[in-house]
Amino acid sequence: MGEGASFTELSVDRLATEAGISRASFYIYFEDKGDLLRRLATQVFDDLTRGAQRWWSVSDRRDPADVHAAMSGIIAIYRQHQPVLVALNEMAAYDAAVGDTYRELLAGVIESFTAVVAGGQAAGTIRSQLPPETTASALVWMVERTCHQNLPVKPATFDAELADVLTEIAWGALYLTPIPR
Repeated sequence: MGEGASFTELSVDRLATEAGISRASFYIYFEDKGDLLRRLATQVFDDLTRGAQRWWSVSDRRDPADVHAAMSGIIAIYRQHQPVLVALNEMAAYDAAVGDTYRELLAGVIESFTAVVAGGQAAGTIRSQLPPETTASALVWMVERTCHQNLPVKPATFDAELADVLTEIAWGALYLTPIPR
């Protein structure tokens, strides 16, 4: 994929060769390319969720630096695992199992963030009029789509600006106050 080929264009033979194993060995570990991608995506989403936890785990502090650290972490992880995430988007469109995995992984992130929003509302730190699940879904998809559309075509120097913008948007949506400067 790093050489311009999309994941769908890569053969199992090529994947196995790049991994230093035989085609037969590949099939000992994986059902097919989709299985490989689903497993990789699960690991990547675990990393992305850990990045978001930089904010979620301390959201009661209502500190924009925590939001920024999480956004920066998510962007860095997305950039690091960009080939897997691009392949996931590509295959989700036509491989039902990959599509299901992708939706399940995002649903898990949304569920976790929904709990953060609801907890913040209960504590009085997040605007109470926001429906927690819809708010979490909108913000998670905004970050996911923004990273997916921008990072493959932008240089790494773009990442800091993107983290700043995503922080401002998330902060403004949840707290409806400017970030204290």
